[in-house]
Amino acid sequence: MTRVRDFGAGVACIATSAMRRAPDGDAFARAVADLVGVAPRVLSGDEEATYSFLGATRRLRGDDPVGVLDVGGGSTELAVDAPARAQRTGTVARTRSLEIGAVRLSERHAALMGAAALDSATRATLVAAARADAAAVLAPLAAFGPIHDLVVVGGTAFTAAAMVAQAPLRDGVAISAADRSALVDALLARDLGARRAMAFIRPQRADILPAGILIIDEACRLLGVDTVRVSVDDLLAGYLYAAAEMKRNPG
Repeated sequence: MTRVRDFGAGVACIATSAMRRAPDGDAFARAVADLVGVAPRVLSGDEEATYSFLGATRRLRGDDPVGVLDVGGGSTELAVDAPARAQRTGTVARTRSLEIGAVRLSERHAALMGAAALDSATRATLVAAARADAAAVLAPLAAFGPIHDLVVVGGTAFTAAAMVAQAPLRDGVAISAADRSALVDALLARDLGARRAMAFIRPQRADILPAGILIIDEACRLLGVDTVRVSVDDLLAGYLYAAAEMKRNPG
């Protein structure tokens, strides 16, 4: 951090869902502050949604509404607005944060995580139960639909996009409902070791990836969307973009 400050750069630290619900969050924040000299700023769910939108749409200029879905480990956020309006104001018209994410859904349906490869009947039963669980929490998203242009960000989306494209992550990869279904089925048919050996998968995400994809898929169903596109710019990009804009225009 000293070297960073030597270059005249400011240091910021943000935290999301895990910190919002962590029982030892205050102690962790103090430890981070002691280490880097800055206490984490714990973002609200609406702030997460806003920064994800500003990041994912920063290169768009349209006046037509766009939705940005961010599936994290502990929560899922949706933001909807016209990119031009959001960029002009630094705000997003409609946001929603819901307490379901890839880690939480995996914890509630542990068989998703790959302790064993599952046969087709077991896969179908497990997917149906996990979908129903996710759908119950995501139900408020139905009020936002239908959305004709949905952008997805987050680790699940990044990994899924690379696997669908069979290429390193790039901006704008499309993921259809059929793609999502095929990925979930292929992952659940493998144990964790075999998943980690799959091309373009991030090994540290192999256990929670099926749950994350199911959350994306259920959100899409509620929003009336088949195919989504992935943006490589996400919450962090949006936060930095907003901070830079505020520095340039402090008023």
